[in-house]
Amino acid sequence: MQNPNAKPEYPSLNEDLDLLIQQKEQQLNPLRVRMEEIRQQFMQDLTNFASKWYQDTAKQYVIKYSEITFSLKKEKLAEMKTRVSSLVENSNRIVKKVLSNPQIWWHLEPHLHDTITQYDQLGNDSVGNKFPEKIDNPIRQVLGELGDILEQYGYKVTTNPSMKASYPEFWFFTPEGSKKETQPYYPHLIEWSEHMQSTIYSYNILFQKAIQLYIQIQKLKDEKKQRQASQLWDST
Repeated sequence: MQNPNAKPEYPSLNEDLDLLIQQKEQQLNPLRVRMEEIRQQFMQDLTNFASKWYQDTAKQYVIKYSEITFSLKKEKLAEMKTRVSSLVENSNRIVKKVLSNPQIWWHLEPHLHDTITQYDQLGNDSVGNKFPEKIDNPIRQVLGELGDILEQYGYKVTTNPSMKASYPEFWFFTPEGSKKETQPYYPHLIEWSEHMQSTIYSYNILFQKAIQLYIQIQKLKDEKKQRQASQLWDST
């Protein structure tokens, strides 16, 4: 006959939870590995995009503000062109510096309550594409590096908040509620390359699977803690 005063034991229940947690983590880990591969691919996609964009956009401003271009001595114009070429050569370094921020990529710093739509690409033929802000803002920071060159040679942009009233274009951004200095920022419409769009689409598919697994794992871990707390109480 069972002793009514005996303390309950739950070893098998905890073992079952441990097994479930292990199974879910085994499903999650390869997703995170693949997401890192996609992040590396996206940085390469962006490097290719930015390299061409720096050259094309610099030329657009040279043509758009032709009176400024004609006012520059040929040596100055050559100097500017050299600086743009240097920016192109350093595009990979710039991209890595900006896109290495773990807060941009869920798989580097998983969060339980992150928005499920944060990597969605929206829009249609009527309103155009709307890219995920979490990625789009860092891209604008990368492209904004050109602003310093355009400003130095008089092409009507500024990267200095104190000069905002004197220029028609503001190529800077100050993070809200942040004590950080202003960041370079391209303020106009941009269209991601097809490669960039495709790569983030792939990342988003994996993210949606991964975050669901992560939520399940956390729930199982919480349940295990609750059972352990119950065991501790019952055994005291």
